[in-house]
Amino acid sequence: MGHRPRHMLVRSNGTWRGGTVIGVITLAVTGVSLIGAGYGTPVAPPVVESSASAGLAGAAAEVSASTPVGLSISSIAVDAPVERVDVDRDGILIPPSLRESSHVGWYERGPTPGEAGNAVIVGHVDTSDSGPAVFYRLGRLKPGDHVDVTRRDGSTVTFEVDGVRLYPKRFFPAELVYGPATRPQLRLVTCGGTFDRATSNYSGNTVITATMVSWRP
Repeated sequence: MGHRPRHMLVRSNGTWRGGTVIGVITLAVTGVSLIGAGYGTPVAPPVVESSASAGLAGAAAEVSASTPVGLSISSIAVDAPVERVDVDRDGILIPPSLRESSHVGWYERGPTPGEAGNAVIVGHVDTSDSGPAVFYRLGRLKPGDHVDVTRRDGSTVTFEVDGVRLYPKRFFPAELVYGPATRPQLRLVTCGGTFDRATSNYSGNTVITATMVSWRP
């Protein structure tokens, strides 16, 4: 997993410490190998054609907090239960369980989907035991695709994808993913790029940015 920073990256209220952007990138490089479990399938995950829409989707007003319980992305056949994930005492994001590679993880210190801010959901791209995992096809998303998040209160929040990009791990966009936002946003993250069998890691991270467009109670 690599070296872990000795200082905490996350305050008790879930916000990132101002001076630890490099530390957050370390989280992306180490903790998000959480998201690529070193399967290295002969057929690589779909290559991301770096893309972003000309403008953000038409945002809907934020809604009250409610924990996400399900994630559905019809365009890539994802229908996944949502687990809570948190950081450990070193501030490193704890991954969803590898035993449940069809599950995704919501960072529970951040906003819930539908609240103002960046709701972050992560998932494995593959595993050594089962091969392609829940976010194996995440790179096939395109601006305009919809992502539905079912919440514990029974409501469904719909987000419209406005950016699909592949970032080298050392240039992980920590501020884009974990930084503040004034509108309800969603960030989906998994591993991507080429697989290095020597290190059992992928070269990059696929990051999806999306904006809330509707809410159904």
